[in-house]
Amino acid sequence: MTDKTLTRRGFIGATAVAIPVTAILASRTAAAQAQKALPHLDPADPVAKALNYHLDVTKSDMSKVSGFKAGSDCANCIQIQAASGAFRPCGAFPGKLVAEKGWCSAWAKKPG
Repeated sequence: MTDKTLTRRGFIGATAVAIPVTAILASRTAAAQAQKALPHLDPADPVAKALNYHLDVTKSDMSKVSGFKAGSDCANCIQIQAASGAFRPCGAFPGKLVAEKGWCSAWAKKPG
């Protein structure tokens, strides 16, 4: 047998690695596509109003907002559900994307 001959053990090993890697890549792609399909949260939405959602804390006068702490925004909130992106899913607003520069009264500091 030469080095170029594919053995049954080698084939099974390669397949065992390829299948999970393919599944992971496919699920990430599907999640990214699903995220793009979700609508952005409208600040006029009744739930957004109830939770005092602001689209961009850098453009809002947050000094008058009860509970707001300087430096807090959706990007550093425990409710945010994606690692990066200008708009991301949020546990407080299922089915909607919030702005990473946004803020609402459900904000809680992300650990770490």
